[in-house]
Parts: sequence; C-alpha cells; structure tokens
Amino acid sequence: MKFHTPLCMEARRSFDLKAGVIFLAIIFSLLLPLCSAKLGNFKQNECVDIKTILNATAVNISTISYPNSTVAIRNEVMNKDGSTFNYTFCDTIALGVYNYDYFTLEGSVYVNDFEITYTGEKVTQEQIYIYLFGLLFLIFLIFGTIAVINKLPSRDSVDDRGAIININNLKHLRGVLWIVVWTFCLAIVFILFNLALAYIPNSMMGNFLFVVYQLMFWITIIGIPINFIWIFYKVFKDKEMKRMIERGAEFRGIP
Repeated sequence: MKFHTPLCMEARRSFDLKAGVIFLAIIFSLLLPLCSAKLGNFKQNECVDIKTILNATAVNISTISYPNSTVAIRNEVMNKDGSTFNYTFCDTIALGVYNYDYFTLEGSVYVNDFEITYTGEKVTQEQIYIYLFGLLFLIFLIFGTIAVINKLPSRDSVDDRGAIININNLKHLRGVLWIVVWTFCLAIVFILFNLALAYIPNSMMGNFLFVVYQLMFWITIIGIPINFIWIFYKVFKDKEMKRMIERGAEFRGIP
C-alpha cells in the first residue's frame, strides 16, 4: 500500500500544472506560424498591395488564388523595405475572395485573403434594405402610374352615330405617363445591374443587365424626343379639328 504525504501531493500538482503550461505553449508555438487574417476589400480592376511586417530575411508569396480557386501566381518574392515586405497584385478583374499564403526563409507560414468587389466596399444589411426599398418604391410607382393611365380617356367623345362631339385633351396625357413608366423601368434595370455587378461574384448576370440597360438607354434617348414630337403633333391636330367642329364640320371617331 502506498501512502501520499501532503508534500508529495503538492509536488505532483505542481508538476501537472507545469506540464499543462508547457503543453499549451507547445500548441501555441505550433499554431503561431500559421496565421490567418483578412487584408480587406478592394475595388475591381485596381491593384492590391499585399504588405506584412516581419522580422525575417526574405518573404515569398507561395500562391495567390482567384475566387474560383485557380492559381494566379506561384512563388513570387516580396519586395523588402526594412522590416516591411510588399507585393503588388493587379489581376483583379474577377469578383470574390482571393486567398494567398506567404512564407519566410525561417519556416513561418502565413495565410490571408482579400476580397474584390465592384465598389471596393462590403455590402451591409442597411444597404440591402435601402436598395430593396428603392426597388419596391419604383415598382409601386409603375403600377400606380399604370392605374392612372387606365383611368384616363383614350379617345374623343362621340355620339350615337360615331361623330366626334368633344375633344378629350386628357388622352394625350396617357402618352406622357407611358414615358414616365418607361423611365421607372430604366431606373429599375440600372439599380439591378449595379447590384449584380457589386454583390454577385459571377459577373455574367451583371453584364447581361448592363447590356439590357444600355439598349434601353439608347431607346430612351431616341424614343422620348420622337414620342414628345408625336404628342405635340396630335395636340396641334386636335386643336385644328376642334376649330373645324365648332364651324360645323363632322369627323368620325371610335365609338
């Protein structure tokens, strides 16, 4: 039978505590060389300066990977200025998170990443809510304007024989409001293509919406002046018709 004196038990507890501290120190020393942190967000098609401050002889970039995990560069030497090491990476056309790792000649390895966005900023929930509110507001305006259009007369007043008895000038407002609806649709496409380019890593949808926006924009530039010219022409013709009706002329209309 073994007996443990208080002195032996105290020595054993002290040994266990020291062993635990040594074990944690070993684990920490093993994990320390492999560090991970985020460099930040940067704008698409702009260069990113990868900088680090290390007490090392030389530092090499091991790899930089695109967001689709394909390797962009391998084993590039970082420029040294005192204790600061720098490497400039400019191939940032793809949106998303770029992973990179670098190592010192002394054997330490570091892992990091940076993100490329359309604006160089990270989307926040507040921004998403603002964009969604803006889109919903524009959609509400579109349906509201269409409801007003449907309430407006589309033709002149006629009698039982189909002869025009009164010129409704409000029918010309329908054309103006349809232009307003088109402008709201253009604004929605503009917001959508910016959102797609800014916050969707795959730029295919953003590029498609941008093409749609460009097409609608040029249609707007050409179509709106033509529409207003046509509306003014119809207003002028209605004034001429009204004078002739007041003189006793008769015009057939759509019943």
